[in-house]
Amino acid sequence: MTSTWELVHGHVEAALADAATASITPEAVASTLISEAVRILKVHRPLDDIRAELQFAIENLQDRDYEFMRP
Repeated sequence: MTSTWELVHGHVEAALADAATASITPEAVASTLISEAVRILKVHRPLDDIRAELQFAIENLQDRDYEFMRP
C-alpha cells in the first residue's frame, strides 16, 4: 500500500522534472504547491487550523538538534 507521502512525493518529483524541461524554477513550483495546498485546506479545515500548521512549519524551518529526543 502506498503512503500519502510516497504518493505526493512521486507527483512532486514528476512536477519538478516537467518544470525543468519547461525552464520553470523549483522555487516557482514550490511556491505554487504551497498555494495549492492552502486552497485545498481551505475547503476542509478552519483558517485557524491552517494558520497553526503553517506557523509550525515556519517555526521548524531551521534544522535543530533536539538533544532531549535522543535515546
